[in-house]
Amino acid sequence: MTIMFKFFREARIPMFWNEEPAYWHHIATTWSSSTGHWKIYLDGSLVSIMHDVASKITTPAGGQLSLQFSGYMHNISQSRLNIWNYEIDGHALSLMANKGPLFENGNIFAWYGIKSKVKEDAYFKETPDDLHNSRTESVYQMSFPEASDKNYVKIDKVVNYNLTEVSSCFWAKFLKTNCAIFAYSSLKYEAEIQAYLYDSLVLDLAVKNIYADNGPKIYAYDSWHFYCLQWRSFDGLIEVYQDGKKIGTKYKEKNHAIHSNGVVVLGQELDSYGGGFNGDQAFKGSLAGLNLWSQFLTTNVIQGMASGILNVNGNLLQWRDFRDHVFGDIVIQNRSEAEIPEYRIQNQRKKWCEKNISEAFTHARFIRGRDTDGYKWRCVEAAAMLDENMCYDILKNSSLYYTKDTKKELLGIY
Repeated sequence: MTIMFKFFREARIPMFWNEEPAYWHHIATTWSSSTGHWKIYLDGSLVSIMHDVASKITTPAGGQLSLQFSGYMHNISQSRLNIWNYEIDGHALSLMANKGPLFENGNIFAWYGIKSKVKEDAYFKETPDDLHNSRTESVYQMSFPEASDKNYVKIDKVVNYNLTEVSSCFWAKFLKTNCAIFAYSSLKYEAEIQAYLYDSLVLDLAVKNIYADNGPKIYAYDSWHFYCLQWRSFDGLIEVYQDGKKIGTKYKEKNHAIHSNGVVVLGQELDSYGGGFNGDQAFKGSLAGLNLWSQFLTTNVIQGMASGILNVNGNLLQWRDFRDHVFGDIVIQNRSEAEIPEYRIQNQRKKWCEKNISEAFTHARFIRGRDTDGYKWRCVEAAAMLDENMCYDILKNSSLYYTKDTKKELLGIY
């Protein structure tokens, strides 16, 4: 979304250009002339705010409203667009996103009358059954209480074509090393792609059954961090990221193609096609927001996911897909310790910081500390937030964070 007056400025929301299939999302934007604040809400969360946007002006009457029904590179679907001439409170927008519309009709533009106003060809159908906030299906975490060959997640026949690029990003808290996080297994190679954490804290991406206990090492593995691992065929490049920062590169299996119709397994190292589990190499800890892509992600996208605590959905598998494929003693916890809460919870945590810490620390964010002990909920000064969005600067350690561990108190606010 962009707005142009004397100069160009852009507010950003997490990108969903690579969702396949596409999912519905609830987007709301508000602007007030008196404050100059332009806010964007995504699926009930405040994800972007811009200040001093066309303040103290009045929009003249008699203008025209134009709706676009096609987007960049692909068509888009819209539903329930309403426009009001007043700023709706963030709490009401959060309820609207998660529980359905609270305001049936906009007083400037109402969705019910759109058919009579369309001038070009447009296809209308009844409100789809899947028209709901799809984020709610992904806000959970899996806990593997024990490293056991009985605890795993398994999805068969993930993709029906060969892959030349694979990326995976996820939140993880490890309670042991020497374990597999996820693997893609084919009839040709039991571990075509596999993420593995060694006792040396090397986080490796095995390709075509080739493992290596060398390369980038992670830190503070027993607290929450955001990891991305990706591989591409044409030069064999592997990149490993922790918390949005690239911690290492290596090269494996140039010009290899990942075979189709494979199996994805979470929590186990594979010694056969989709099986051959060993409890000594099983995962123990917690996972959240794991997604798989058939493409190489840019650093900007990875940093945005790390700072936003909101995963862009993978085009191979999304985190929501894994929930119904759990085996053994795996605990599914609704909501996650690593997530952007909806606006109501955001606001309650903000008030907690203001009351219990200082009026200056009015943002509650899931951030990493100066001692690199992993992500925890902390209170943050507004000056630590990046311009034009609701993310903090993940690439610097700031004195503008209240670094005492307030996770327990802030996490308990619902």
